[in-house]
Amino acid sequence: MATPRAFNVDQGLRRLMRRLRALLRQERAAVAVEAAVVAPVLLLLFVAAVDLGWLYLARMKTERAAAALADLTARAGELREADFRDTFRAAAGVLEPLDLFADGRAFISNVVNTVGVPVVLWQRATPPGLATASRVGTPGGVATLAGGPALRPGEEILVGEAEMEVRPLIGLVVRTATRFYARAVQRPRFGAVILRPD
Repeated sequence: MATPRAFNVDQGLRRLMRRLRALLRQERAAVAVEAAVVAPVLLLLFVAAVDLGWLYLARMKTERAAAALADLTARAGELREADFRDTFRAAAGVLEPLDLFADGRAFISNVVNTVGVPVVLWQRATPPGLATASRVGTPGGVATLAGGPALRPGEEILVGEAEMEVRPLIGLVVRTATRFYARAVQRPRFGAVILRPD
């Protein structure tokens, strides 16, 4: 036979267990509510990070493509049209998975100072996947080298330009396409660059 005191302890333990279970249920509900509030914010941050990371990658690849154009052209002593095609294909490889020929345009310009002002001697460009013109200038015209090197009389430089229009991957946070432009300048490694017929 149970004593009254033992009965009260047993009953008290049952009440305590019921209260603990109710408290646990309330905490689970609170965790579910917190997760429901926080999850969309975390998802939005993740999507924003993906889009911004993609755009940052595209900007860096555009800069590297312009540098590759100038560098590969500067390494040649003589150039043929096939060499330009190869150089543009190399720049397209640097830009992958972006598509230079569909969503961008690249230019290689030879700028020479023969008469006291820099002049675009010759220029080659990819087909216009993107409707844009060279920011350096057009062949025979005065070159625009804002922020670029000053050319002394007789000096020559090669300018690689790349411009890309990049659409966001997801488009939830960044909704419109962004244009990236990069320019790189190199001096010819072996004196003047000579153009040869194919």
